[in-house]
Amino acid sequence: MNRKILTTLVVAAIASLLIVTTAAAATIDPINRTVTTGNFFIDWSDTNPEEIVQINWMSSTNLTNTASNPNCPGDLEYFGNGWVSENEGTPSFFFGSLVGWGESGSWTTPNSKKVDVNSISSGCYGSAEVPVTTKYQFFDSGPAANRIKVQRQFAFGATPYMHNVRPYIPRLYPQDGFTQVLHPNSTGTSLITETTDGCGFGCFPTDWDNSWFAIHNPITGQGMIVRHATPGLAVSLRIDEDDASFTNSSSLELIQPPGGFTGNVTETEFLCFYNSSLWTPSTSLPAGC
Repeated sequence: MNRKILTTLVVAAIASLLIVTTAAAATIDPINRTVTTGNFFIDWSDTNPEEIVQINWMSSTNLTNTASNPNCPGDLEYFGNGWVSENEGTPSFFFGSLVGWGESGSWTTPNSKKVDVNSISSGCYGSAEVPVTTKYQFFDSGPAANRIKVQRQFAFGATPYMHNVRPYIPRLYPQDGFTQVLHPNSTGTSLITETTDGCGFGCFPTDWDNSWFAIHNPITGQGMIVRHATPGLAVSLRIDEDDASFTNSSSLELIQPPGGFTGNVTETEFLCFYNSSLWTPSTSLPAGC
């Protein structure tokens, strides 16, 4: 091939790559609280700094939903809330809102790929009055473009908090589409498929290796993997569905240590979105997760 033609083709290819890279660059709007980065568009509430009201991945429709509750103004159920919900459906039911209604605080962006939220739930039924810091990190390109890193810290202080905590509830909508939860067994050698049917008060599988689970739509092959990335914290898996927001609200649950939670407790999770072209469900996670 003529050297000049080859050089022209190489230059054109590099220019094309630069255009793609530029198109994928992160854009964070701190006024409207939106993030456009990699394969995501994410929109937070204008009034609640913790509340994610919209998630689009790979040009999808909105993959989440919210729901309010008459006991307090604002939404109780949303992508990213966190609470305690013990003995549901019984007279000894206990509820505590760590991240939910009554939420106030700040939403800031320290750089083009991160969002920091500082908040506290107060003034509502069950408000835990615990300061919370949530940090998000996004990725522009490659397999990591389908991933979101979430780190949430609870400042429990000196008074023990004597409850198991759902630190971050990632809700996928609709509930009748995302009907399954996939997870490895206790030895990590085989994949178990659970359904959300009958789990309105929570189901707690014991055959799990405490590493990750996936909220899965068996018809479309789309879903989201939640990977627990904090060594030393005891966790359980809670399969759950919430009718008010019509979402699969399955999440990790932090198990309180002897004497309860005190001081600063931090949970780190990776949220990895996928479809059938990126991952065939198995015990091996997709690239970038």
